[in-house]
Amino acid sequence: MPDFPAIAPVDAPRQFRTPQLGLALAEVDVLIRASAARTTFDVDGSGVAAAVLDTGLNTGHVDFAGRVLAQRNFTGDNGGDPDDATDGQGHGTNVGGIVCANRDHRGVAPGAGIVPLKVLSNSGSGSFSAVDDALQWVLDNREAHTITACCLSLGDGSNRTVDDDLELDPIPNRIRELREVGVATVIASGNDFFTHDSEQGMAYPAILRECISVGAVYDNFEGGFRYASGAEAFSSAPDRITPFSQRLHRDAGADCCTDILAPGAPVTSSGIDGPRGESVQQGTSQATPVTVGAVLLMQQLHLRLTGRLPAVDELIDWMQRGGVEINDGDDERDNVRHTGLDFIRLDAFGALDALQRHLQKEMLLTGQPLKP
Repeated sequence: MPDFPAIAPVDAPRQFRTPQLGLALAEVDVLIRASAARTTFDVDGSGVAAAVLDTGLNTGHVDFAGRVLAQRNFTGDNGGDPDDATDGQGHGTNVGGIVCANRDHRGVAPGAGIVPLKVLSNSGSGSFSAVDDALQWVLDNREAHTITACCLSLGDGSNRTVDDDLELDPIPNRIRELREVGVATVIASGNDFFTHDSEQGMAYPAILRECISVGAVYDNFEGGFRYASGAEAFSSAPDRITPFSQRLHRDAGADCCTDILAPGAPVTSSGIDGPRGESVQQGTSQATPVTVGAVLLMQQLHLRLTGRLPAVDELIDWMQRGGVEINDGDDERDNVRHTGLDFIRLDAFGALDALQRHLQKEMLLTGQPLKP
């Protein structure tokens, strides 16, 4: 399998030794109503965990104290030690913090466990064979570490609209096996919308119909941004789709469409510069762990009420039913062409409400009571 670049931050990450801009993660929280969801539905991700396939993790960061359930290194970094997933680049630590940080920063699911699987080197590149091995590791170890979701903020830079030619690829088979046991694999759609001349599509492996694919929106009024790819936002505002975010509407991609959008620019989270390090990054890489955090909250609630994990199709349905409809092109101010189509942006409160309503309706139809 060929090497590939990570879907890395679209700008060079900014690292800080001590917290500087923690409100930027709070802005994500506000847009998707994560705090309200956690309080109303009494969830925080406890009892479930995410495997983060990335550059590793700063496991000594206070944000993850007591919640790193295991780690595995599939690269040659750290002396090739398979038990050392230390992050020397920063991408994975930022991503992991968005999922479940719980001290200097607060992730979407701050009570969840985390399992860093280092498939990307400190240069930000990796191989699909490492991703395949890591997914197989999750299949083999998910029960021991309560892994119920995988976070993949990586891709090959392509812009695909179908996955029909990938029947012999082992990675969709791994994701399908995980899906069959209730483990959701959430993957970044890609950061190359401008690069691909504003044509609809997503990178591999986000194009795989077995996964939950995620594009990015802005979460606040942050001014303008100019990206290395050439994409430029002349101004930003909540729910504007970022000019770099690849996207594929259901009308164009059917089962391979972009499932959900989430805030991903810019996001302040945990960093690699010491036990209280901080980093600011942006990309579909950041929107993906936001979605993973919401998935963990839904899984926790469903487990409590039913004793079992929900199907991945159900998770997608609840996110879409409870999400916010936004139009691609109604108020964006940037240098890319827009589809003019409507996409759904994640709302954690709405997703949990849709889940609970579904179960209440199911209870009325079957007569089976929900667990307290």
